Amino acid sequence: MHDLTCPVKVDSSFWTLEDDVMHITLQKREKGQTWPSPIDGQGELDSLSVDHEQRRLMLQRFQEEHPGFDFSQAEFTGICPDPKTFMGGIKH
Repeated sequence: MHDLTCPVKVDSSFWTLEDDVMHITLQKREKGQTWPSPIDGQGELDSLSVDHEQRRLMLQRFQEEHPGFDFSQAEFTGICPDPKTFMGGIKH
């Protein structure tokens, strides 16, 4: 048995078996959190991948907070802020 690095929403997480391959879908309990790895001790994202994921989460956050705007072509310059804590954090 392996431990997860972060808590998940159990009711929204599931697994499927297709062509003898198990696919596991985990729903993060905390929105906007970048996981270094889903399973503890099983490799971690490199810094470039972490930055890419934070940019994706930040744009997703902006879209949820401002549904009338289109952020599909938006880009960040420089270091992307942490989407979980930026400007007061995520409103659940």
